[in-house]
Amino acid sequence: MVDFHSPQFVKEYWGKHAAELAISDIPINEDDVLRALRQYKACANEIRSRNAQSEAITALDGVRTPKPRCDFLVLDEDATLDDYLTRADRLAGDSEWAVMYYGLHAASPTLWDIAKSFADQLALLLGYRPGGRVDIDCFIGRYSSTHVGIHVDHAHNFGFTLRDGKTMFTWPGTRSDLLGVKFPGYEQFKAEGVPLENKTDRVAYFPEDWLHVAETQSGPPVNVNIAFWETGNDVQEYVNFAKKMLHAPGRTRHDVRSSGITNLNPDNVFLLSSLKTLVSEASLGKRMMISQLISDTSSRLNVGRPVVEVEKVDDVIALNSISTLQWIPLLETGELLIAANGHCANFAYSYLLNGLLSQLTLGQPVDISHFFNKTVDHLNGDCARVVSALARWGALQ
Repeated sequence: MVDFHSPQFVKEYWGKHAAELAISDIPINEDDVLRALRQYKACANEIRSRNAQSEAITALDGVRTPKPRCDFLVLDEDATLDDYLTRADRLAGDSEWAVMYYGLHAASPTLWDIAKSFADQLALLLGYRPGGRVDIDCFIGRYSSTHVGIHVDHAHNFGFTLRDGKTMFTWPGTRSDLLGVKFPGYEQFKAEGVPLENKTDRVAYFPEDWLHVAETQSGPPVNVNIAFWETGNDVQEYVNFAKKMLHAPGRTRHDVRSSGITNLNPDNVFLLSSLKTLVSEASLGKRMMISQLISDTSSRLNVGRPVVEVEKVDDVIALNSISTLQWIPLLETGELLIAANGHCANFAYSYLLNGLLSQLTLGQPVDISHFFNKTVDHLNGDCARVVSALARWGALQ
């Protein structure tokens, strides 16, 4: 097997070929995964409000159910992962079943940290960060084949295994003739592809354009994937925002003009004025800054780390190793946009606050006892409010 951290992986496999990778430290704990999955039954709407990609999907006998079957999701009575698997498998009886949980990072601060840390490791290996979003998903079930058949995710996938039993059959992106083929129609093509064994001692990788389908020989297996889209649509989102802000009236009629000096017609004057206002008031620029800060400090997870309530903070604080802290001063308006772990907030600019942030990013411990009483309920001043926000965002040691 190829070592994930090796130059060989980057040179020969990334974006080129599917492979089973050796990795020294499997970061995913099944208890953490179970706690995250439980949230999809208890707090589905809240999770989706934070991340539109977060959802649970169920399939029975190869057909997606119109709505997620709640009885196939993790319930409070499922004390362990094995309890959940046993109950769901018994519930299915002789039927094949599958549950797909997407966007786990919006449901669990622990899995958010795992996905961000892995994204940062990959960026260091590659020497660049893929420009699309990052996702962490979970796949569970007992089935002869993925219900949609052979398909493409359009994302680089790294598959971690909590329970053995799943095999991925993959083919290069040039084999578009296989798209949509379902079991057993692709049996004759298996020998032309690259099979990937999903086992607990390795990571299964396939590039963004590779076709694939999964089978479970025994089960039900449990797999957690971290996916990376190569490109994003940030610019298009800004274009769409600008279009919404440019309110233009219905077209007016204009007289036919004879030759001679002229100027912009009323419609164009109005549009130009609206565009100047959009730029001069910095609404577009500020939106771009906030979006960039959220994306960069979350390592492209594009979702804030689930907030944790903090009652007290230590007298001495420091930035933890997982977190990314960034800020942008807006001197013309006296503001400071501060972001960490996919969260962003606006504060009044001050040299004191700027100095505090600089100390934290340099890895220096900061004594904050003079900022406020340690009880978060009695915070005073912008420095205290920033520290409180950083603590709730999970950015402090």
